[in-house]
Amino acid sequence: MKNKTYEDYFRRYKDLIIKIAMDKIGNYDDAQDICQQVFISFYLNMDIVPEELVKAWLIKCTRHAISDYYRKTSREKETVVEVSKNEIGNIAVDGEVELAEERLDDLNLLGKVLRAVKAVNQQWFEVLFMYCVEELSYAEMAQRLRVSDMVLRARLYRARLFVKEKFGEDYRDR
Repeated sequence: MKNKTYEDYFRRYKDLIIKIAMDKIGNYDDAQDICQQVFISFYLNMDIVPEELVKAWLIKCTRHAISDYYRKTSREKETVVEVSKNEIGNIAVDGEVELAEERLDDLNLLGKVLRAVKAVNQQWFEVLFMYCVEELSYAEMAQRLRVSDMVLRARLYRARLFVKEKFGEDYRDR
């Protein structure tokens, strides 16, 4: 069932993701790579992404992937130090593996946190999702939820308290 749902979303949104990446990058192969990264991330997190927010989540994830792409390419251009090919290969592989492991751990923890919050309180989940995943401002969140700024801040505060109590040890390790 999960694979079928994933395939439906992939068919529906892959062209949009590639178009967004192409508009910013201008290279079709790199745009396809970004699309692949976005959908891998989506597959890992599709259980916590509400159906009505899938498109927004994919677009936001695409923007982050484009930023990562530019950050990576700018670092490559700035590298002036001459190092042998073997050293470059070892450093790149080690660094990428570490970074990938950290990102995967962070995503897994975020998934656990969001699932736990959703099970306890749907309103807290919505606020945390918008704040942590979509990275919306307080004003944007309050407008989308149609609540006052004070109500929004109260929900976010309570959700953070819950997360701190339930996942405090895991968060201190980060």
